[in-house]
Amino acid sequence: MSNSTIFKWTGIVAGLLVFSRLLGFVREAAIAYRFGASAETDAYMAAVVLPQLLFLSFNDSIKTAFIPVYGEYHRERAGQSLALTSFVILAAMLTLFSVALVISAPWVVRLVAPGFSGEKYESTVVMARILLPGLLFMGLSGLSSGVLHTKRNFLIPAIPAYASNLIIIGTALLLGMRYGIVGLAWGTTVGFASQFFIQLPAVARHGVFQGKLDLRHPGLRKMAVVLPPILLGGAAIEIKTLVDRMFGSLLPDGSLTALSFASRIYLLPNGIIVLALLTVIYPTLVELNVERKMKEFKAIFRQGAGLIILLILPIMVGLLLLREPVVRLIFERGEFGMLATAKTVNALAFYSIGLLPLGMMLLIKRVFFALKDTRTPMLAMLFTGLLNIFFNWLLIKPLGLGGIALGTSLAVYAGAAGLLVLLRMKIGAFAGRQLLLTLQKSCLAALLMGIVVQLGSNFLTGGSFVRQVLELGSLIALGAAVYLLAAYLLRVEELAVGLSIIRRKIKR
Repeated sequence: MSNSTIFKWTGIVAGLLVFSRLLGFVREAAIAYRFGASAETDAYMAAVVLPQLLFLSFNDSIKTAFIPVYGEYHRERAGQSLALTSFVILAAMLTLFSVALVISAPWVVRLVAPGFSGEKYESTVVMARILLPGLLFMGLSGLSSGVLHTKRNFLIPAIPAYASNLIIIGTALLLGMRYGIVGLAWGTTVGFASQFFIQLPAVARHGVFQGKLDLRHPGLRKMAVVLPPILLGGAAIEIKTLVDRMFGSLLPDGSLTALSFASRIYLLPNGIIVLALLTVIYPTLVELNVERKMKEFKAIFRQGAGLIILLILPIMVGLLLLREPVVRLIFERGEFGMLATAKTVNALAFYSIGLLPLGMMLLIKRVFFALKDTRTPMLAMLFTGLLNIFFNWLLIKPLGLGGIALGTSLAVYAGAAGLLVLLRMKIGAFAGRQLLLTLQKSCLAALLMGIVVQLGSNFLTGGSFVRQVLELGSLIALGAAVYLLAAYLLRVEELAVGLSIIRRKIKR
């Protein structure tokens, strides 16, 4: 895959993800408006965290394990049989798993929210039983995305989140008045289901359901070998969020909601930029490894790492400096008041410093998977999860919510550094000096941007929603312009490549 193709498809997928994630913030704002940061919202956040985390673990892991194996067969008739059999097996397993979770919901809630009791605990159990069956549809959605990504269809898998978010927004604003937080739980489950059914027609057009059920397909054995460590490694990443929620349940009412909202903002940049990049380059990394083209493989990794540094670093600095006006703009209305904003800002301050290492960790983990090494990232992610628990325990007493967020950031830094060292040992040199140069130049550009943004933040007056949008939007645009100009003058390679592609497109 050429630089031009990587930039083009990353831009397209990122564009779709931007609107999807913005709609996700509208969803969170609708929940905050209707229910605020209260005990009942804490109950919903605790109930929804398990299906969401299982979805993220299953979705990413299934795609990661499925794409390399399906890529070997997808041009043959055997590929249709592999896909169909995978759908049937996954549906059966997730149905049994969901039923077991629903039955054991009281014990699951004790694990997820050990600090809940009384009515708050009972409400969480009720909503958990409503939400957990959505895991079936979310897992099938991940497998559908794997099929479409292998077929180089990146557009359809980016669409389902739109319908899901719209359903949840409508439920919060409309049904929330009549049926309360339980009505929101039902709407969330319907939103989960929509993510699979929207992709189903596109999957069917590729002839997946025309194959024969083949429980002895050799591809299944290959997937059975690689999936467990990928699943464990993916779960370890998501367990960090679960650990944060568990510790958050020990703090006063509203704390878990504030922590959840801060986490949403913190995960947004990587959820758009890094996810778009990985969606495009992962199938290419798989192909290059199969073809033994290690020089090109390293080049694709270096380009991806350079883009993450170039794009995520200024967002990390900007979010750290503008965390309060950002939280106020997105959430502070209705039942979500100044106290809730202050709690969320406190958590976001410490989450923000972990943005860049999180992006790098996600990329390096996928590189190992492309090399068909699932054991190394699994162990690294488990170690990161254990560090997260230790840091949260150590910091929650002196820093409260901020300690939970800081514990996550520190664990992510350690995990990213460890994975980078292990990758160097695995594939040898990959132009690390060039990446270091990109990091140094980007840091200098981000420093100049940070000075301008900090000075400009003194002129933010707040006021109406429209005024906040205009003031904050103008300051962000100014900061981005300063950063890009500084990066251009410093001749950051990744920016130069992107600009050259844009110039060629304009000439055409």
